[in-house]
Amino acid sequence: MVRLRSLLLRWVLLPTLALWAAGFAVGYLHSLALAHEAYDRTLLGSALVLGESLQLDDAQVVAELPYAALEMLRTDAHDRIFYRVSDQDGDQDGDRDRKRHITGYEDLPAPPADVAGGPLFYDASYHGQDVRIVAVQQVVLDGADRRRLLVQVAETLEARHQLTRRLVLQSAAAQLLLIVLAAGLIAFGVRKGLAPLKRLRDEVRRRGSNDLTPIDTRAVPREVAPLIHAINAHTERQRQLGEAQLRFVANASHQLKTPLTLLRAQVGQALMQTEVEAMRSIVARLDDTTEATGRLVGQLLSLARSEPGSLLDEQQLDLTEVAHEATFELVAAARAKGIDLGFESDGPLHLRGERVLLRELVTNLVHNAVTYTPPGGRVTVSVHRQDGRPVLRVADDGPGIAPAERARAFERFQRLGGTSTPGSGLGLAIVKEICARHGAEVLLSDPAGGGHGLWVDVRWPAAAG
Repeated sequence: MVRLRSLLLRWVLLPTLALWAAGFAVGYLHSLALAHEAYDRTLLGSALVLGESLQLDDAQVVAELPYAALEMLRTDAHDRIFYRVSDQDGDQDGDRDRKRHITGYEDLPAPPADVAGGPLFYDASYHGQDVRIVAVQQVVLDGADRRRLLVQVAETLEARHQLTRRLVLQSAAAQLLLIVLAAGLIAFGVRKGLAPLKRLRDEVRRRGSNDLTPIDTRAVPREVAPLIHAINAHTERQRQLGEAQLRFVANASHQLKTPLTLLRAQVGQALMQTEVEAMRSIVARLDDTTEATGRLVGQLLSLARSEPGSLLDEQQLDLTEVAHEATFELVAAARAKGIDLGFESDGPLHLRGERVLLRELVTNLVHNAVTYTPPGGRVTVSVHRQDGRPVLRVADDGPGIAPAERARAFERFQRLGGTSTPGSGLGLAIVKEICARHGAEVLLSDPAGGGHGLWVDVRWPAAAG
């Protein structure tokens, strides 16, 4: 695990050191150029002094070299000075193709170009040593006689390199010292800047295992606030999931206790029977109780799935198709009671939602309608648009629900007075939770034409379609 402080220091100091190294290289080249410029001036001065000492005497070149001019170049004990004077006009026999050596080191490297236009500086190697050479042209006169002489002065480069290294090392040492001081200040600043996060860490560590309250973002840096908000949102989802699990366990333990007790009593009663017909009757009741218990378990699971905080697997789906499938599954139950179960739609109606939950919503509404509608009644499921909004309607001609009790009908485990039909009281509660998760609303109303019955409308926002 990488520590944030180390990561910040690494991203700040490593680029700084890289820039320092690049600056060191650039500074070395720049200092070397400056050293060349300073030493070249002295080198040129020496060559000019040598050229001015040359004279013609009876057509002969006389070189009275002032050695003091060469000694001025000896800036370092390791450097050596070389010079050469040659006649550019050839020898006295008229051979213009051969430059005659006059004095100095005859094998000193010749200039790479003509020096008639002015002094020429160039680098060369002489006897295994790198040297810097300046070549100048000196014209000497003796009456009508005129000679062009080439003066070359060379110097080894040790003094230049020493000066360059000294300048660069002094500058680099000063820069490195500043970087070290800056690194200390940066480390101190990073430590102070991360102090709020450390306090936040200590606060979270001191919390109990059940403490899921949001973290206060007022004392954290602005850049960290979005992260804390995201953590708070995640913690809130976990809190809701935990509460949903606790409610599910409480609901399941409360609601399953009665049917399990009834099943145990029926099994005990069956074991006491000696006649086959009596036992068949009890087994039939066992089957009904088991079916009811299975539906109760399914409703409890649907309720837990529709709880706030649980994740939705949303997708684009056709509400008409989902409602038709759920309605078709209850056709057999409707026929067993002699109920006319019908389905109507205006065609496909697409919206986003979780197919499993929306199918459970339709199943609960249709099952309630079939359960509470007396034999010979009519239940109609329709999917249509109303004022641009997708609407699912389940209409029946059963006893309906009194307006004063309709708000209480959506509460969990509520059995309305005046009904003897078995049930868990979870159907409409599940419908309400699923509607809330999908941004829809559920309404209970009387039939438009009056009379007995109940209309249950589930309406989505216009944008959902």
